[in-house]
Amino acid sequence: MSEYNLTDAILETPVTWGELEEHLSASLKTKAKFGASRAVVDIGDGTGFASRCALITCDWVGGETDEKLPKRVILKIPSILPMRRVNEALPKEERMFDSEEAWAKLEGQVSEVHNTEIDTYKFFAEFEHLAVPKMFYGYPFDKESKINGQICMEFVENSAMMNFTEAAPLKQLKQIARALGKIQAASINKDATSPQFSKDMFGDFAQTMPKEVYCNAFKPLINFDPSPRMVKAIEEIEKVLPDYYGANLPSTIHKQMKYRPVLLNGDARTENILIDKDTGDLLAIIDWQCTHHGVGVEDLLRIQMYSQSAKDRHDTKDELIEELYNSMVESLDGTSAPYTLEQLKELYDLLFPHAGLFFAATGPILMKTNLTRPGLSDEERAKQFAVQLDKLIGILEDIVTYDKLNKQSKHKLEFRTKV
Repeated sequence: MSEYNLTDAILETPVTWGELEEHLSASLKTKAKFGASRAVVDIGDGTGFASRCALITCDWVGGETDEKLPKRVILKIPSILPMRRVNEALPKEERMFDSEEAWAKLEGQVSEVHNTEIDTYKFFAEFEHLAVPKMFYGYPFDKESKINGQICMEFVENSAMMNFTEAAPLKQLKQIARALGKIQAASINKDATSPQFSKDMFGDFAQTMPKEVYCNAFKPLINFDPSPRMVKAIEEIEKVLPDYYGANLPSTIHKQMKYRPVLLNGDARTENILIDKDTGDLLAIIDWQCTHHGVGVEDLLRIQMYSQSAKDRHDTKDELIEELYNSMVESLDGTSAPYTLEQLKELYDLLFPHAGLFFAATGPILMKTNLTRPGLSDEERAKQFAVQLDKLIGILEDIVTYDKLNKQSKHKLEFRTKV
């Protein structure tokens, strides 16, 4: 985390302290103001790619004696700056984006996903007992508006992000699966109708990366591990990569298979899961910028890939799918489930390569960030590297395995279709 001096601008963004104070006070219906000990800490450094994320200490003064005001809040501001910094830190041949035109497209997409996150929190506000934090206020990005795009939400106390450098226990994954089931049931009990949820996030993102860059994106992984196993995995995966360029199946599979969609996080990785610092229990699922309609196993696939060892992921696959499915069914208000348990297991197989390729493209960035953190001993760094490499190479191999399996499927799905 990076400390910043108190200036009018917050974390090098257009959002000012005065603006934050005005909007938050209005949403809380208080006359209190920020005190001299207000503070900000950047908590998204190295983990977030589409926004600046600030932990704000409010230091309220001048409020009513019986007011219960939040001591700390989270402020999210859409920005491509974190991604630009990550991209520029990579060797030129490994960079994802190499033109200002691509960055301009990405900036537009970042604004869109910010607006999607606001609509998501508004939708979930109507339900109780979901593992989703409360939004105090949200202003969409709009070039015509005088208010800067921003989201202010509750800070989940005594929380920590799940750790990509560790293999998560089954108990934790079961809690997440059940929480996802409840969230998905909410979007069945009441239709999530925002147009933002039907946008082609995956297809749009693919347009920012030339096909040649995409098809060669995995060669640098050999720098992590030049072993024969990794070299073979890269060789095999490069044979299928052209089939997946521009694919948006996660956003269209429910339509192609005629299933009622559920609402998905779309980016359910370890950094977006908050757990209790002391017990490890699930507290909240955050970062809903990639929310979209789809089928329930997609989020489960993503969190398994980021959190479990390859062996644990294989061994617990059916158990976790059942946990998610049963939780969803138990939470339905008399509405029929959109698919059977066996159909959900089938959907898991069909989506695995798509979720896996997303992981393989983003996982190494997290690996580099984690492995270069100051203060790690050589022993700790080696241990963390081994855990992360096991996840990565296991997924690369399984992408090819599931690709072959899915080619035998009776379902002839189009990887690239209109949403």
